[in-house]
Formats: sequence, C-alpha cells, structure tokens
Amino acid sequence: MVSLFPTTPVDPALIDDFAQWLRTGDLTHDAELFAHLTESTLANLAHARPGFRATGWLPVDAHTLLDAADELAAETSEDMDDVAVTVVASALTFLNFLDENRLWTGTEENLIHCIEDLLRFVEPQPAVILPDDIALPAVDEKDELRALTALPVITSLVALVDWVGKGAAVTSTRVPKPASLPGLAHALGIDLDVDIEGFPRARRIRSMRDMPEMLEYWETAEEIGLIAVNSTRAVRGPNADLIGNRTTRALPLIRAAVTEYVRSQLVSTQRHPLDPTHLTDIVVTQVILAAMTPEPSVVSGDAPFDDEQSFVEAFIYDRLDTLAEQKWLIKGDAYRVPAALQPAVLRAVQLASAETEYAPSECVDSQVTVRISLEGTHIPIWRRIRLDATLPLAALHDIIQCAFGWDDSHLHEFSAGPAYSGGRVFIPAETIAHRDLTGPAVAEEEVLVGSLLSSAGDQLTYLYDFGDDWIHHIVVESVGDPDPDSPAALCLDGRNMAPYEDSGGPWGWANKIEASADPRHQEHSEIREWLDLRPDQQLDQTSFDRDRVNDAFESLFG
Repeated sequence: MVSLFPTTPVDPALIDDFAQWLRTGDLTHDAELFAHLTESTLANLAHARPGFRATGWLPVDAHTLLDAADELAAETSEDMDDVAVTVVASALTFLNFLDENRLWTGTEENLIHCIEDLLRFVEPQPAVILPDDIALPAVDEKDELRALTALPVITSLVALVDWVGKGAAVTSTRVPKPASLPGLAHALGIDLDVDIEGFPRARRIRSMRDMPEMLEYWETAEEIGLIAVNSTRAVRGPNADLIGNRTTRALPLIRAAVTEYVRSQLVSTQRHPLDPTHLTDIVVTQVILAAMTPEPSVVSGDAPFDDEQSFVEAFIYDRLDTLAEQKWLIKGDAYRVPAALQPAVLRAVQLASAETEYAPSECVDSQVTVRISLEGTHIPIWRRIRLDATLPLAALHDIIQCAFGWDDSHLHEFSAGPAYSGGRVFIPAETIAHRDLTGPAVAEEEVLVGSLLSSAGDQLTYLYDFGDDWIHHIVVESVGDPDPDSPAALCLDGRNMAPYEDSGGPWGWANKIEASADPRHQEHSEIREWLDLRPDQQLDQTSFDRDRVNDAFESLFG
C-alpha cells in the first residue's frame, strides 16, 4: 500500500531550529511548547493539502488555518477563543522565523499574503489609553525620592557601581569578563545557578549577554553615566556618586535610572511585530497605563498554563508578575503604580512606545534626495544630498556635520516640528537620561531616515548647538529606487560657505562677516584674527566645494 504522505510533512530539524530561535528571544522557558504547537499546525496543513511545504506556504494554507481557527473560536467554551489566537500566533511566529533566517522557499507575494491574513486574526484592538491621557498627580520631591530609592533597581545599581570601583576589565563587547561574573552576580543578589524563572540553567554562563537580568543593570548604569565603558575597561562614571545620594539634588538622576530600567522591561528583544512577546507588549503597556488611572486593571489569571488559561494569557501574566517583583508595579486586587513612582514610569512608557513606533522594520529601502538649508542666514546656505533611506538618523547627523563643516562639539536634536516646539525629539541614546526635555525623546540610533522621510515634501528639523541655535530645515525633494552602486550619501549641489563653529549663530556670523570686511569696525582686527585671515585676504562667502563634501562622506562611510 502506498502512503498518501511518503515523507514526513515537517522536517524535525526545522522545528528544532525554530525552538532554538525562540530560546534566543524572550520565549526561553516555553520554546518547546510553542514549537510543538507549531509542528502540529504544520502537520495538519500538510494533511489538508498534499504538496504543502512548511517553508513555502500558499495563501490557501493560511485560509485553511483561519477556517480552523474560526471553528475553534465558535465553540461554546470561552477558552477556545484564546486557543484559536494562540494557534494563529504560533504560525505567525514561525513565518517570522523563516523570513528572518532566509529559510522561506515560496514567493515573497505569498509570504506577505499569508502574514497579512493571519495578522488580521490576532492583531490586538487599538490601544484605548495613550501616555498623553495620563494626568500625573502632584508629588512632593522628598516623597518621590524616598519611593524611588526604595526600589530594588536602585539598590542594585549602587551595588554595581561599588563593584566596578576603580575599574573592571571588560570584553571586546564592553561587558565584564566571564571570570568576574560570579562576583558581580553576588553583589547584585543574582543566583547564577537558576534562571529568572527559577529553573536550573541549562548551560554554563559564558557571557553577561546570557544573563539578561544582569545585562539590564549594566546597560542602565552605562546609559545614565554611572559607569563609563571602553573596549578594555569599565570605570566609575561622572554620575557614580549621585546614585547613592539621598538628597533632592540626586532626584533627576535617580528618576532617570528608574525610567531607563523600566523602559528596558517594556521593549521586547524580538522587535518583529509577529513575535509573541511583541504581540503582548501592547497588552502589558495598557495594563501599566491603566495602573496610573482611577480604574486600574483587575488582577486575574493566577492559574498556571492549563486548560483554564491560554498560552498567550499565561505569557502576559508572567511578564506582569516579573514587573511586580521589581516593586514599581503593585499587584493587589488590581495593578497599580504608586503615585510617587508615576513620573518615572510614565516617562519609561513614552520612551518605549516611541521606540516601537519608529522600529527599523517599518522603513522601506529607497534613496531619498533632500535639501538641507540653514535658517536665518543673511545669504542662502544649503546643500542637496542623496542618501540611503535605511541609514539611521545618527548617520544623518554625521552627514549634516560633514556637509556644513561643523565640528560635532555641541548637542543636537532632530524634530518633526519646529525647533523648541516641545514635541518629540530624536537624540543620541547616551544623552536621553541627562537632557531636560519637555516632550518624549527617541534614540536617533534606533530610527531610520526612511521612517520619517519617505515621500516628497516630508520635512524634518535639525538643531545644532543650543547656544548658537543653528537650525537646519530638511525637506525631501524626491524618492527613488535603491541603487547598490550608489554611495550611502552623495552631495549633488549646494550654495555658499557654511558659518564657522561658535560664531554666535546667524546674527553673530553676519556681524563677523561685516566686521572682517570693514577696517573702521572696532572689532575688525580681532575678528580677522579669529577667522584666521591673511592681511590681504577677504572671506569668500559664495565659496562651496562639492567635491570636498563628497570626500568627507567617503571618509565617513569608509
């Protein structure tokens, strides 16, 4: 008798690889369970359509799965809705795994079709609470300081700074060497023999990057200047003394420490929108926002994963329990954030939400031609540049510095609106914790040019030097297809020389130009010396060397 299925419908090695991929993300403990569910789903699809390939679905396969999910959801048991969502979510995660690891063997059109169909089934409802909806209570500074310093994260950060002391050797990846991890773990109160779920570790710790709970403290300490790390050594940072200070002078730093640590808890390491941890980010964030309102989310779901609780629910409640262990989210009859902690926690939610909103996966590969012009100069000063849309804003900052001859010796920021408008800004990650900002901030290293500048007419503001206030207006003139032979950035045109660094802004630069050309000006000699002009030399304001700019771009991008 000839079998209808002469070969195994799903390659066991593929499922093993999928489970291992899940373990590298946030789904460490339940990877086998999730992989087994996916294997069953794939086997059922193979039986439904002879010729089915696990790595090359057709749209009809997604429709078959959705029909089965609809039948499950239609059953009278309330739990079947959750089971249906879990089955479809596991399939979405598997397609993400295939795509990310270049294992997909079907057409790109079929992959997109299947993903879009399945995503519509599991996509959460739009958020009903936004960070802007939260009205923060009036909090006394001393009460806020007392509440913040009582959190375990502050105790751990103080211990980390003390452990670093006068210096600690680090690896080339800027984390402590493996031999020193037991000492740091002891200082932080972390048991190296069990994981964060309390289960024995399956393998020996080879790097701090295998210890997410320890890495979060380390990265938070570096982010807010408690430690300074180079390629060989970590030392106490400029803010090391303040973290142990219990006066209100230390409040901004301690608040920033809690904000950065909480933010790291709210952004999944797997940032693809189909990853199960990403899918639960919205739910968890909604619970936290509700916990700062008069109607917080009621606690439920204490039972472990069984017939009475879906896998997705269990995963959400496990994450919430982890946050509650950190003491900034209180679990009682409902989830609540204490009033004194709400300023730091709300700021963390704002940062995490902005980071997700501008995730790199949203950017379309293209070439963007922009015109960048300086505001307020007595003659027009501008540059036309074609650049790769997949570059981060941090690279656009470097491009502007080269194009206008700045020295990158002052602070800067990007904004979608006018400078100083108080809206969202995009700044270096290392400065977020220290800047006094009125609106939300996003790390410019995490945002791609194409996520903000994708169509002709799109605009962005770049502000450099908050003393001189050099405001650059960036406007998209055209968008074209990517060209693998084109450099990452190319200057196409420009007009007039850029001002000198520290020249006093547009007004100060115009005054220096005038003084250098007028022998009767009382500062004539001083200004000419400052401009480094020879006795018979005049400043040529109309000079512009496009080749010199492109040489700088070539050096910038190697």
